[in-house]
Amino acid sequence: MSSVKIKIILPNISLYIAKYFNCGKVNFMSTAIFENESKNASGRVQEVAEKLERHIRASELQPGDRYLSAEEGSRLLGESMMTVQRAMALLAKHNILERRPKAGTFIGPSVTFSETIPCVHFLIPEECINERGAQEEYWEQIQGMRQVLPGLSVQFNFIPNQNAAYARQIVEQAGATGTLAGVILILPSRAMRVFFNQSGIPTVVEGSVESDLENLCWFSYDQEQIGNLLAGWLLQRGHRRLATLMRDVWSIGEHLLHDGVSQALSKAGLTADALQVRSTPAEYSAIRELVRQTLTHGANPPTGFICRTELQADCVRETARELKLAHQVDVTFCGNPQYANKSKYTCAVPPNNAMERGKIMGKMLQTLAPGKVSEPRGYIIPVELSIAPEEAAAKIHRKK
Repeated sequence: MSSVKIKIILPNISLYIAKYFNCGKVNFMSTAIFENESKNASGRVQEVAEKLERHIRASELQPGDRYLSAEEGSRLLGESMMTVQRAMALLAKHNILERRPKAGTFIGPSVTFSETIPCVHFLIPEECINERGAQEEYWEQIQGMRQVLPGLSVQFNFIPNQNAAYARQIVEQAGATGTLAGVILILPSRAMRVFFNQSGIPTVVEGSVESDLENLCWFSYDQEQIGNLLAGWLLQRGHRRLATLMRDVWSIGEHLLHDGVSQALSKAGLTADALQVRSTPAEYSAIRELVRQTLTHGANPPTGFICRTELQADCVRETARELKLAHQVDVTFCGNPQYANKSKYTCAVPPNNAMERGKIMGKMLQTLAPGKVSEPRGYIIPVELSIAPEEAAAKIHRKK
């Protein structure tokens, strides 16, 4: 399984993120120590102990500081109180925690300090590697995060096929070195969301999150509004049959997007058969073939397209030109709006800039570090229509 990983440590680091998390320069015992406890603790207890240890690494606590109660740990990890109590007892045995009768649980003396610089990991879908403008906008987000967490160190990890096991391997390796301070999940799979919800790692999700995943903070662009705006613009251009091209893995956002498209079609008096919904893997040849079939099948194929990725949009435009249909086809982009304002396609963009969104992410991580969940837990960011320059100058299509 291949992936691309780029490590980025921002310049002029004068303060560790530990100043804000008060956790970064902490060396902890290896989780391997738990492997020798198999005679005295079940595998489940060992796993919960490891999660608590990772949470301590990323928490705003020092030796002697108060830690979570068993009840609070149970809510954080979604485990039974008995399992958490046994896991805490295991940590106390190794002096990572100290349990004081009638006083509570505190960070133990085994937590020592070193010069390790903690790092926040961005976990990004592999197909986003080549999308235009994405990395530049992430840099702007990081600058916003640094205004909340000066000295922030960041590592980009590109996850193949949204593989939760691969993501887990990355954070476990980072956790073993004591450098893991938090995670930003970009459009993660359900399996990834579930894992990080139970991991005890401070995690912020870019994208929608299910209500049962109570330990994740998130922000999402208004997908319903994106679908409504783009479909409405295509209908204004005279198109009466539309098509959406989505990734082959859907999440909540795709469903909300199509709710918005349906609203625009209904408002225009069109029925459900005015929309074709298609999904494709992130492969050029597969997308081209699907677009060719869509444009040539039937007597009345769709001529207005809403594409999830820039690669899909490029394929629609190229195929339409080859078929000499370029003058009939319009292409819009409904992908990640954080860099859509640099897109060559009509799209929907947020009114605030990437740096402002970075500040939101930084504040969420800051709140999550001591084991709390920020209020509100999530933000829906509004968007507005951004018409591509060449399309703004083009004539409105004749009504068919």
